[in-house]
Amino acid sequence: MKKTLLLGTTALIAACVVTSGVVQAAEEPIEAGVGGYFRSAMGFINQDNADGEFANGNLSNALANDIEISVSGKTTLDNGISAGFKAMIEGNAGGDGSAALDERYVFFSGSFGQIQVGQHESARQQMTNFAPSGNYNFGVNTPFFIFGNPGNTAFKPFANVRTYDDGLGSEDGIKLIYFSPTFNGFRLGASYAPDDSFNGAYGGNTTDGLGKLQNNASVSAEFSNNFGDFNIRVMAGYETYKLETCNVNAAGTGVVASFVTNLTPARATAPIIRTAADQNCNDSPDSMQFGGTISFGEWAIGGGYLESAQIGNTGTGAGRDREDFDLGIAWWSGAYGVGLQYGQAELDDAAGLTDQFNLVELNGTYVLGPGIDVGATIRKGEFDDATAGGADNDFTSFAISAALNF
Repeated sequence: MKKTLLLGTTALIAACVVTSGVVQAAEEPIEAGVGGYFRSAMGFINQDNADGEFANGNLSNALANDIEISVSGKTTLDNGISAGFKAMIEGNAGGDGSAALDERYVFFSGSFGQIQVGQHESARQQMTNFAPSGNYNFGVNTPFFIFGNPGNTAFKPFANVRTYDDGLGSEDGIKLIYFSPTFNGFRLGASYAPDDSFNGAYGGNTTDGLGKLQNNASVSAEFSNNFGDFNIRVMAGYETYKLETCNVNAAGTGVVASFVTNLTPARATAPIIRTAADQNCNDSPDSMQFGGTISFGEWAIGGGYLESAQIGNTGTGAGRDREDFDLGIAWWSGAYGVGLQYGQAELDDAAGLTDQFNLVELNGTYVLGPGIDVGATIRKGEFDDATAGGADNDFTSFAISAALNF
């Protein structure tokens, strides 16, 4: 009887929710819109050696695009709760520049804060504090428009300085994310992802993947408030993961036979021999982040710091720690912006030595009109390979850009 009553009550509640949703949708349907940006840049590069240089070994200039189209919409219900969605199409994926659906999530917000469900950055990463810049098409921590080689060889992934993405797991893996309401300038965030797959269903929920991560959790906090003519924003965040499989087998040692999919054991390939040293991975990699910015009038100064314990070099078993930080000062007045930034990254290599990358940049922007701007940057980078006779490299690059935002 209790079970019947419970089922009946559940059905009644569900019916009320569905009915109220239909009525609300008829009154205030979700309004969707299209936005995004199209950015283009051209760079001119001079560097000391050909390590990681462009394919022909002597190319001194390059062109690049960064494209994103977003579709989003939301509505506010009579009870004050807002519901909406956002989906972003990246135009930079694939060798032929094919579009790829990137971040996509739904959200519910109200007096309780905001809940996000879908493919999005973690709470820690969404609260990242960057060094102020005079041009946000460029910057010491930009993942795009990197002209010049910072030393991006095997096991030295210095594509740039990064104080946001810790390089662990899938940045846009599917997650459950929560942000609290803001109380006197304070806001908290938390997120959880079962694994680092982009979509946990439709055959994507495999386990014990080589070098894959699971149980990704993050917590973060920020404070942002005005004090007269000053605004102060500070943040801190922590993110942790659990490694599914180190190298070959979950146990971490022994001899493992490698089988070809859908073939019988008799046709399996030769056993792969792994020693205990090969299995020396960090089973619980994590990252810690701090950042802050002070703004006053037309000026802003600040930066960020990220320390991340990487999984390790699965070829040699060596653990690898990385530290990144950036500092910047920027001036924006009317249509003009100018910024000066410095960034540094350090990474333990496979031999336990520490490689270092330093980058200084001066950049600027001129706004032609609403949503349209042009800019320029000059960068000086220096990569120091800790290995004797390593691939040290210095480069200087100059780049110009145009951006259309809609």
